[in-house]
Amino acid sequence: MDEMTYEEFQELMQKMEENPLFKASESLHKYYQFRQFDENGKLMEGQIVRIEDAKGTISGEPGFDQSTSRPVIYNFTNGCLNSDGDNPAIQYEGHYEIWRMGIIEKVWAKGGKIIEYWEDGVPVKVDRF
Repeated sequence: MDEMTYEEFQELMQKMEENPLFKASESLHKYYQFRQFDENGKLMEGQIVRIEDAKGTISGEPGFDQSTSRPVIYNFTNGCLNSDGDNPAIQYEGHYEIWRMGIIEKVWAKGGKIIEYWEDGVPVKVDRF
C-alpha cells in the first residue's frame, strides 16, 4: 500500500463521504481503509479477535454496551485488513467483509439480506434481499 499524507487521506475521506452508498454502508469498519495497523511498533499479522458491541466499541472502553457484545474476528497481512482468498478480513455473526490489502471489496450483512459491492474503496452497488 502506498503511503499517503494526512491531507491526502482527509481529501479521500471527504470525497467518499459524498457518496450516498458509502454513507449508508453496513460496514462499521469502512474508515479503516487505506491504513496499516501496528501494535507496539510492529505491523499486525494474522488473526485477532476482539469483543465489540454493535457500534464497534471495544469491551472495556467507555460506552461499551454489554447487551450487544459479540466476538469480531480481524485478519491482517502486513498491517492491513486483508482476506485470505474468500476468508473474510472482518467477520462476526451474520456479517463478513472481504478486503484486499486495506481496501473493502464486498460486505455481506444482515445474514445475507444485504450485499455491498465495492471498487477502489467505494461502494458501487447494493443488493437487498
